[in-house]
Amino acid sequence: MVNENPILIKISHPDAELMKRLAWFHQQPGCKWTTTQTGEGALPELTITRQGVFLKTGAEQLFFHPSMALIRLINLLRGESDRYLEATRLKAGDSLIDATLGFGTDALIGAWAVGEKGSVLALEQSPILAAFVQDGLNHFTEIILKAKNKEKQAAWTALAGAAQRIEVRWGEHLEYLKRTPSRSVNVVYFDPMFRHTCKQSDSIQPLHRWSDHNPLEHEAILEACRVARNRVVLKERKNSSEFRRLGFDILLGGRYSPVDYGVILV
Repeated sequence: MVNENPILIKISHPDAELMKRLAWFHQQPGCKWTTTQTGEGALPELTITRQGVFLKTGAEQLFFHPSMALIRLINLLRGESDRYLEATRLKAGDSLIDATLGFGTDALIGAWAVGEKGSVLALEQSPILAAFVQDGLNHFTEIILKAKNKEKQAAWTALAGAAQRIEVRWGEHLEYLKRTPSRSVNVVYFDPMFRHTCKQSDSIQPLHRWSDHNPLEHEAILEACRVARNRVVLKERKNSSEFRRLGFDILLGGRYSPVDYGVILV
């Protein structure tokens, strides 16, 4: 899925580092960029600044920040549980395919769990999201953490290391899975949550605009079961009919959570 309409791309200052970052975006596959506003109506804008990269559409603005991943990792370092890790059962040295990257929150937690000897391949069908998140991961250490709390600093350092272990690829997960050898990774994970994003969610709605809203194909689940050695995991809204349609057993837990996790053991 190539972004059919062009996106205005610019830098805030003509310095060498921002020019290098601009050139990187121009090299990313599937993205259609322009440097001038053309036609009727304002184009979406991607602005590269010294404070980060911002993707703006009308009044909505998106920037990369691992806020939820940070909160979750702080809790994990305290010894608390995480439902995503309970579902995936990822451990040090494991390999993971995150078939629906989105903003990369789960991929970051997965990369932390598998450690330096593990691997995370993240697939994203939207070329602009793939480029945007990969850039954020590449420049993770440049994000300023406004906290002196040692607990938060430790989690941030761990996430910075995890960010470097994620390989992002643009493309359709079904096509990629078809080309992947059987039993070649430990876990394949799907989170098609952005199909049903609530309009009132200010933090997620801008991301919803760029994401794929189509339901998962049953063929993709069959391919995932062939590729995975341990399990295939699906995250969906609580009481979703997708679990039954796609053949997942729902894990118990998360009584007050709006989401559930389903698992197929292979």
